[in-house]
Amino acid sequence: MEARDFRVRLPRDVPPARYAAIVHAVAGVLDAAGLVAGSSILVDRIARDEDLNDAYDRFSAVYPWSDC
Repeated sequence: MEARDFRVRLPRDVPPARYAAIVHAVAGVLDAAGLVAGSSILVDRIARDEDLNDAYDRFSAVYPWSDC
């Protein structure tokens, strides 16, 4: 089956922490829709793994199933 795409374009000056929070929120929406396993999120070349990981850690700590 052919993949379907959509694009979110953010202002260039979005701070790294906010960018990471948005990426994480999109992943949460895909998960809630039951589509995260078959989906990909492509981040820009400015995003750093550290920022994305920090956002994941911050949000996942409040999940009801989290061990944190």
